[in-house]
This record gives sequence, structure tokens and C-alpha cells, in this order.
Amino acid sequence: MTDPHSQPAGGAALTSGNPVFPGWYADPELHVFSGPDGERRYYIYPTGSADFTRQASFECWSSANLTDWVNHGTILDFRDVPWSTNYAAWAPSCAQSPRDGKFYFYFSAGDGAGIGVAVSDSPSGPFRDAIGLPLIRDYLHGAQPIDAHCFVDDDHQAYLYYGGHGHCVVAPLTPTMCAVHRAPREITPSPGYVEAPFMVKRRGVYYLMWSEGDWADSTYLAAYGVSDSPLGPFTYGGRILENHPDVALGAGHHSVLRLPGTEDEWVICYHRRPLGETNMHHRVTCIDRLVFRDDGSIAPVTLTHHGVPAHPATAG
Repeated sequence: MTDPHSQPAGGAALTSGNPVFPGWYADPELHVFSGPDGERRYYIYPTGSADFTRQASFECWSSANLTDWVNHGTILDFRDVPWSTNYAAWAPSCAQSPRDGKFYFYFSAGDGAGIGVAVSDSPSGPFRDAIGLPLIRDYLHGAQPIDAHCFVDDDHQAYLYYGGHGHCVVAPLTPTMCAVHRAPREITPSPGYVEAPFMVKRRGVYYLMWSEGDWADSTYLAAYGVSDSPLGPFTYGGRILENHPDVALGAGHHSVLRLPGTEDEWVICYHRRPLGETNMHHRVTCIDRLVFRDDGSIAPVTLTHHGVPAHPATAG
């Protein structure tokens, strides 16, 4: 097993370090986007990790190279979302529309009050509520309307995955990105599924990832399944994020990104709880390598302190 305390080969390479930026943040979604000025940067959209009654806004961070991160401040405030309950701002997702180039931000508002959608011309916001009401409100198929993730396929069809309380659902979105095209269908991939779906496509295979266990303790982890369709069904593939007794506990709720300019180099962005920490809200955002084996399966992730080497967002 790789020593999580060691630096990458050579030792002098600039690395991200873990956590990648200061503060208590969870549920990070990592992307590469070009802003209105054409500059390509990495963006992380996290949940501010605090008591849910104090979670009432979202921030985002960006970096040109995975190592130097800038906080763009508040990008959406629940004071500007009248239908929200002004608390429980959880697990956001951001996607760029193939139709109009705008950025659509999907967010949980109010511990089950619904999933909303906001829009901006820039990946760093500010975002405004796009439709003035929840995109998803009901507990369809028993799925709590939280933890939305928007995946845009190669054919430009966008899908919204979401669900807590042990149920995962998916619905194709209309080209506006602000309405569902068909009623959500349940695709719960495993009896262990709890929350936090995330989709990635690699070499024609759809990898649905999710979190299991209890977010508040060390049982939290992440697993995945595979399918030849974004709608499933998914064959269980195994666990990819678990505790590391020398590094951190409660690793989960992640996103995955293929590094720009590479054919098959991937990173995983996730939250974890520092060793010895008893406050369940003390979660930090980290990035490590994700490796696909030759047979297409995913190797368990090694949690590290050094993170990943610098890689320009403009590569390729």
C-alpha cells in the first residue's frame, strides 16, 4: 500500500495537499469549466459543513491547477429563494447547458423542502433561482429530494440523479435544464445505498457512484455500480472510499473528474473527517487519485495527505 504520508515520486512536485482548502466543507462536486472570459478553471461546489439550521447559502472555489484555490464567496443565498425554508443548503451540483451555454446549479433547500435550480452566465455565479419553485418537491419512490447531481451525456441529454432515505431516482431533463422530461424512475443500485449519487461515463460504460453508512460517523463510505445505460440497472462493483486509520475517517460523498488533456487519468474529490475529531460537522474537502483497472473496475482509493500533483485546467 502507498504510504499516505509520502510525497509523490521525486518529492519536489507541487501537490494539492489535503484538505485542498481551509474550512469545514462537505459534499464537493468538482468540474472544469470555462468562464465568460474564456479562462478554463477547476471549480468545486461544496456544502458548508455546519449545523443544518445555519446552512443557508452556497459558495464555490476555483483553481487553475488543482493546488491554488480561490473562494468566490456566496454564489446563492436562500434569502433570494422564497420557497426555501432558509436552512439545510445541501449537496449542490453544477452543469453547463449544451443549448445556451449557461450554468445550471441544482441544490437541496430545507431538509426535504425540495430540489431547486438556479442559473448564471458564469460558473462562479452569482446564481439566481431559475423557476421560482422547486424542480422536485415530492418524495417520489420514497426518495428524499436531496443530493441532486446533473449529468450531461455525450448526446447532450441531461439527467438529474438524486435521493436520500435509501432510494435513488433519475429523470431526464428537458433542453431548458429547468424541468424534467419524464417522471423520475427509481434506480436504487444497492441495498446499502443511502445518498449522494454521482454519474460518470468512461469508454461507453456508465458508472453510478453513491454513499453508504451514516454521514455523522466512521461508517460512511462510497461504492459504485456499472451499466450500459444511464438509466440502469446497475451491477454492483464494490467500495471505492473507506476509512484509513492513519489518515482520516468517514470518507464519502464524492465526485470524479478525468483530468483535462489526459486519456485516462482521474481524480476523486470527496470529504472526510480528520482523525480524533468528535464534531460530526468537522468535514474537509480532499482530492486523491482514482484508478480504473484494465478490466474497467475501480481500485479502492488510497487516502493521502499530499493529494494530487498540480495539473493545469488548460491542458489539452
